Amino acid sequence: MGSIVLLLAAFYGYIYFQTEARANKVYEVKLQKLTIPTDSASIAHGEHIATTRGCKGCHSENLSGGIAFADDKSPIGILYTSNLTSGKGGINYTDEDWIRALRHGLGKDNKSLWFMPSHEVCIISNEDMADLISYVRSRPPVDKITPPKSMKPLGKILTFLDKFPLYTAEKIDHHAIYADKVAPAISPEYGKYLATSCTGCHSTNLKGADPHGPGEPAIPDISSTGNPGKWSTDEFTTLFETGIRPNGKPLDKGMPWKDFTYTKDEVKAIYTYLHTLP
Repeated sequence: MGSIVLLLAAFYGYIYFQTEARANKVYEVKLQKLTIPTDSASIAHGEHIATTRGCKGCHSENLSGGIAFADDKSPIGILYTSNLTSGKGGINYTDEDWIRALRHGLGKDNKSLWFMPSHEVCIISNEDMADLISYVRSRPPVDKITPPKSMKPLGKILTFLDKFPLYTAEKIDHHAIYADKVAPAISPEYGKYLATSCTGCHSTNLKGADPHGPGEPAIPDISSTGNPGKWSTDEFTTLFETGIRPNGKPLDKGMPWKDFTYTKDEVKAIYTYLHTLP
């Protein structure tokens, strides 16, 4: 028994130092130069991006954060969303800090952000990125201090086994070049551009995933082989307007359909893309 305990302790020690090394890795990146607009139209468009890309869903309507993915009762660790405003407890980012975070998944110290889906947001065009930053920077300051993040042993083990996507920067091509503008269209290409927001839950191939936690439903397949493959365009559009499936049943509570304020044409673009997936 003593030998087993020592082996387990040694193995956890290895896991601990490996995950700490990943957390403390300093990335050398070349930041883009973006001109951030301040006009009302750009800010309004940025708000639309912030909503459909899930920023408000995680960081709250006023972007003050504080939503817990893991609180002090969690066996994984403590992980609250950041206050994105310039108020007390907020991150108070410069334009360069925002580019570093959204394009590269890095904090001011050039170390990976934790559990921040920058890999889903970094692909947006330069115009959309500038408008998004314009909107976030325009928000009034909110005073809210959230608990500091930390990982418990189970969280470190799951991170080591790649069962918990903690270190965002590891998922990003830091040498990628992005389009200056992506024109909206009812097309599979534009649908794919929008649907990266769906991959965090529904997996990268959109074939669904395991439940997020005990007692929760499995994440459904939304490709052409899932239920959306059987629905018409109008039925898919109605789903995002009402939260009701074509069979009359409401969507599961875990699906934040109200947060995705897509236009009808954007929903149709996503529909056309999902129907191209085998």
